[in-house]
Amino acid sequence: MKSVLIKYKKGFGRIKRINHNASLNKVLIKGHPIFTDPSKDIYEDYICQMKKCFKKAHVDITSYYIYPYDSWTNRQLPDGLKLICSITVDFEIVLKSNFKELQEKIKCCKNKKFRTTELDMIEAITSFTKRITKKLKNNSGERTQKLHSYFEHMLFSNPLSMDEAIQKILFFDALFWQAYHWHIGLGRLDKILYKYYTHDIDRGVIDRNKAKQMIYEMCKMLSRDMVAKSKTLLGDTGQYILLGGINETGNIIQNELTEIFLEIFTEYKFPDPKLILRVNEHTSDKIWEKTVKCLITGNGSPLIMNESLIIDNMVRFGYSQSDISQVGTSACWEPLIIGKSFDQNNPLPSIISMNSLNKTIFEYIGENKFNDFLYAYKKNLADDIHNYICDINFDCSPLFTLFFNDCIEKEKDFAHGGARYNYHGTQVVSFPNTINALLNIKYYVFEKQILSLQQCRTALQNNFEGFEDIRILMAQGALKYGSTNTEVVNLTNDLMSFIGDEIKKNTINGNPIKIGFSSPNYIMSSTNTCASLDGRKAGDPFAVHISPLSSEIDIAEIMDFATKLNYEDNRINGNVVDFTIPASYIQSPTKLENLIKNACNRGIFELQLNVLNYKQLVDAKLHPEKYPNLIVRVWGFSAYFNDLPNEYKDNLIERAKLYEWS
Repeated sequence: MKSVLIKYKKGFGRIKRINHNASLNKVLIKGHPIFTDPSKDIYEDYICQMKKCFKKAHVDITSYYIYPYDSWTNRQLPDGLKLICSITVDFEIVLKSNFKELQEKIKCCKNKKFRTTELDMIEAITSFTKRITKKLKNNSGERTQKLHSYFEHMLFSNPLSMDEAIQKILFFDALFWQAYHWHIGLGRLDKILYKYYTHDIDRGVIDRNKAKQMIYEMCKMLSRDMVAKSKTLLGDTGQYILLGGINETGNIIQNELTEIFLEIFTEYKFPDPKLILRVNEHTSDKIWEKTVKCLITGNGSPLIMNESLIIDNMVRFGYSQSDISQVGTSACWEPLIIGKSFDQNNPLPSIISMNSLNKTIFEYIGENKFNDFLYAYKKNLADDIHNYICDINFDCSPLFTLFFNDCIEKEKDFAHGGARYNYHGTQVVSFPNTINALLNIKYYVFEKQILSLQQCRTALQNNFEGFEDIRILMAQGALKYGSTNTEVVNLTNDLMSFIGDEIKKNTINGNPIKIGFSSPNYIMSSTNTCASLDGRKAGDPFAVHISPLSSEIDIAEIMDFATKLNYEDNRINGNVVDFTIPASYIQSPTKLENLIKNACNRGIFELQLNVLNYKQLVDAKLHPEKYPNLIVRVWGFSAYFNDLPNEYKDNLIERAKLYEWS
């Protein structure tokens, strides 16, 4: 993917994007970066930068809520360190935080370096709140004075209302972003805010409509800095709000706030933040109905997590049963434990399974048997997997450390041994293409002997130029990934199991690794990959997540296929079925609801659905001015179609065409 320089100018939310069709790989910001100091160690440098950020950051006190994230005043990442991203703090702990008590607890720590760092972090945050409080005090207005009262005891007591709780969440969320930690999730807001909601309702302070307005204002504030927060493509902020799921006692969370969040995203179609819904057999019909109603608007929310399957597999992997009710995701779909995990679920390049297969095709000189060829492929794949995996030197986070209880008890930084879980992950890309190619090789080369491996090599070397008949044969395929045919399912599970077993032979920083079969790199990784025997030409995008490359496989079959896959052991780092909702289901929401519920009951891992209209997308690319609010689901996030690079627009158009008749 080509990098396009993006220029910014001041405006609402501090920055506005000038050009529209651009990726975010390179950014020019005419701001006030807070530079690193190589003479200091990483902890001292972190604190020094944060103090400067808090001193210089612009604070807008004219909005409904104060969100003091200033994209023009940025902490910088020291050289040689890996960015910390995709963390979900437990905002229930944040809301309960009392900095006087926390300060006294840290003063008792024996580790002098840790004690000094965390006390300095508290001092920096305290100074920042005093600065905001002073600014609010000097301005009149009923709302301003209410915010002033919130900030006066922001650090020293539990909020007394839902309004105050939202303000505290937004304040600390802004600090996490200011610290140069990307993809910050909001977590279980229907669970966290519900006690404040019911308390206010009982007192007659608010009604349901007022609560809905406050949540709308919160979501609007979170989406304000979407440009600055997007790391790769515009909209890819990693900001998610988690709904539903069981609580600590095993009871399911489904309350009026769950409904309100779904209603807001249905009515206003926010592309960012996004919703994720945890479901199980006890998810109510009302929640399912509102979920499907939200999905068919086309905003891409919510992504659905089948928590029963995910939780069981995470416990078997090594997560504690006592923590598992707090399962969330890192940013897109990769499971972790909210408030306990440092899990970096995508810190390494995705494993390109197709590269290993092409290498085998060009090198294989063994027996004329598919099993021997498959064995040779697995050997190459194993070698490539071991070359992908390496230890990582991560950034630190004295800020996160304050809100992860294990860190204080261990007297260790969040990213350097303080967090309870450090199960990092990696992902596989091109997996559906690989399965299709293997099925073609088995059928056309070894069984029917219609083609020789040498003919296949020549076709690939020439990118199918002059070999269009072979490309069409491979693209059509006798069997396809996503089919419920036993041979397809068995080969898929066999390869998933093999990859998982090879991953187990490695660690990242001494800890076990999770593997997932959904990757956001289906375009980025494909650009330098040669043609493949699924009929794909060099540079063409790979398949998206768990999705078919055939118009003959409909939404019902791909879901059925996904229920037959084995996600056990370490194969838990995100496995998303990605499909386009056919028009017939949009016209019959109950039919779609029953289909999704049935798939979850039978064992699907995760699901995200798009609403794509082929003719509309083609027209939108030609006439973007006609579709300023057209939203599409990209990988684990939603975005405005006009904001995407052309290669992503083209990919969505092709997928819409492919699934048009499914």
